[in-house]
Parts: sequence; structure tokens; C-alpha cells
Amino acid sequence: MRKVNFEVPSEVIGDFTEKLTELELENSIVGKTEDDEIEIEVTYDKTESKQVDELETYLEELIDNLEEDED
Repeated sequence: MRKVNFEVPSEVIGDFTEKLTELELENSIVGKTEDDEIEIEVTYDKTESKQVDELETYLEELIDNLEEDED
């Protein structure tokens, strides 16, 4: 099994977890960063690599939209 950690801003945690549920990836909350981002660990096997890539891209989009809204 492989593992990847995501640092998710609290402002987008709802959208991120919806996508995580949709992709049916095994996950757990492992903590909180100094910047108050929620750390989520995703466990997956090689066959689920595309779903993890999709999740990474989705999180990047959420963060980009968040930064645009702040401007």
C-alpha cells in the first residue's frame, strides 16, 4: 500500500472530502498544520493512482479558487 498526505485549507475541507468520498479512497485525518490546514492521509494501491492524481488536481483547483477569492 502507498500513502500520500494532503494539507487541506479548512475553507475547502467540505469540497475536498466530497471528492474523496466520490473517489472511494481510504483516508484518515492525521492532524493539523501550523497554518491550520487539515492533514489527511490517503492510503491506496497502484491501481488507484489515477484517482489520487485526480484528487491532487482537484485540491490544487480548490486552493487556486480560494486564492483568487482572497484577491
